[in-house]
Amino acid sequence: MKSPITYFLAIQLIIIIIAELITAVLSNTFPRILTHSHNQTLNVSETAILKCHVKNLGHHHVTWLRYDSTMDTYLPLSVDEQVFYSNKRYFVSSYSISDEDSYWNLEISNVQASDEGIYECKISNRHASVSIKIYLQVQIPMTIAPERLHVEPGTFVELDCTIYNVNTSLITWQFSSLNQTSNSNHHLDGIHKKQHYQANTFKSQLIIRHAQPYHTGLWTCIYERQRRSAKLFVEKGAFQHNQQQRLLANNHSSFIQCTMSLILFALLLGHHLTRRI
Repeated sequence: MKSPITYFLAIQLIIIIIAELITAVLSNTFPRILTHSHNQTLNVSETAILKCHVKNLGHHHVTWLRYDSTMDTYLPLSVDEQVFYSNKRYFVSSYSISDEDSYWNLEISNVQASDEGIYECKISNRHASVSIKIYLQVQIPMTIAPERLHVEPGTFVELDCTIYNVNTSLITWQFSSLNQTSNSNHHLDGIHKKQHYQANTFKSQLIIRHAQPYHTGLWTCIYERQRRSAKLFVEKGAFQHNQQQRLLANNHSSFIQCTMSLILFALLLGHHLTRRI
């Protein structure tokens, strides 16, 4: 005769098997998220649309969450189209393209640097869960001018790094020499920096009063993780180089204009001959 313990273990085994069968059945009918985890980069003031393409949603719910680094957890922003976040720039739009396919997109209007972070689209119940993560990166519009410059030794050089929609003094400059034999400290000679903020635009100016060959290299303007670079060439004969570049550019422009004129003439001639026929 079998002991009660044997019967108890057998019942436990049956329960486990049934639970696994239920999970397997549910997993076959559980919704899928067709969107893959990815990075998304936008500029400040643009509209972020974080897409979540769902297959066979059925009676389940779509939840958007955002990672909170201070609490080391994901906090819910919305369930279906109901948004819990107090910021009115956040809302969820949904639409279906078939009986099985639907989109549940988290939209953030007038995106700001503070909106940067990890967002999660998730569908879950007690038996299964699927999710994807989107890392939203927010860039500040940033330019450097000129991007390429050839000058004679002794020339006054000014590189302008401009950043928009932010007032900051955190812009730094970095130099990488193109001449491996030059003294790495020489590039600092005669360098001056100016910064000013006006009309929602911050500008950092790198000024070289008397450029020398050792200033030849890559000058990079840095703001947080964003970089913009300009190539500076200081060498004798730079004036002739610039003249040649302008001449080549003018010749290229003339060639294009001449080609377009010939194409237009051929089209008009063909049209005229066709009408006569």
